[in-house]
Amino acid sequence: MKKLVALLLAALMLLGAASALVDYPERAIELIVPANPGGDTDANARALAAALNETMGWNVIVTNMSGGAGAVAFEDALSNPDDGYRFVFYHSGACITQMMGMYEDFNVLDDFKLAGMPVLDYSNAFVINAENEKFSDVESLVAYMKDHPAEVTFATETGSFTHLHVLAFEQAAGVKFNIVDAGTAAQKTTELLGKRLDVIGTQAGLVGDYLKTNQFTCLGILADEELQLGDLQLKTLKEQGYDVVFSKFFYLAAPNAADDAVIAKMNEGLQQAITSETFKAYCANALVNPTYMTPEETEQYYGEQYDIYAQYLADYID
Repeated sequence: MKKLVALLLAALMLLGAASALVDYPERAIELIVPANPGGDTDANARALAAALNETMGWNVIVTNMSGGAGAVAFEDALSNPDDGYRFVFYHSGACITQMMGMYEDFNVLDDFKLAGMPVLDYSNAFVINAENEKFSDVESLVAYMKDHPAEVTFATETGSFTHLHVLAFEQAAGVKFNIVDAGTAAQKTTELLGKRLDVIGTQAGLVGDYLKTNQFTCLGILADEELQLGDLQLKTLKEQGYDVVFSKFFYLAAPNAADDAVIAKMNEGLQQAITSETFKAYCANALVNPTYMTPEETEQYYGEQYDIYAQYLADYID
């Protein structure tokens, strides 16, 4: 009899949890973006928020919380979880930051559940000001750098995804940049416009207008295949002899305390959001790919990419 009562109580608890999720979400869901407005992470998050509203009817707000290459946002989510209603929306840069020891109080895969992946970006590019008189393409860049080691400035944020890119290119080309921490994507773009930097790493879609008007030149994208930007064909670094290929993946993460049923519900929302015609149009314009992965697939992909990045960052890992 006691066993039967226990089973009935457990069933009632599960039924209660399921019933609670029928009305989820009952209020606004917050996406915490560890970046300032104006960059690709912020733009992708806002497009996703709109798509979740369109396809699921959810009220999703975006909060920008930059600092510590993501640390401030992740730590805030852990301290103020509001389970089921606060998710960090971030990208693969967290892998680099983690392995370089910049996340001291948490580990993304250990302390968070990944709810899924809505976006993959293959459009990360090396870009120069078109008026650069020292080099105009990858071939002349490498030649110049071999004659002027550690002179050419490359703008990144220490511990960011573009930091990985520049280190990988240095290994592939046998050259050395003068790597400069130049802040956010918007700040790097401003500095390049002012000719205060030589090369920046950024998402091609973010500087698409400058590329189309020939103010900027794309040296190459870090993808397997070329991309079309208006009338411009963006060549890959790989086809130019430098096998540097990376995808920038975006995901939603909630503290481990989050109910698995909530994670599953958010994942269901992501699966629907990427079918939105508005979201697909945004992705096409931004040169990113609407992508769906389950929580399990997202965590596996994160771990696999982490191992790949570690190969390039061995000198930076304690």
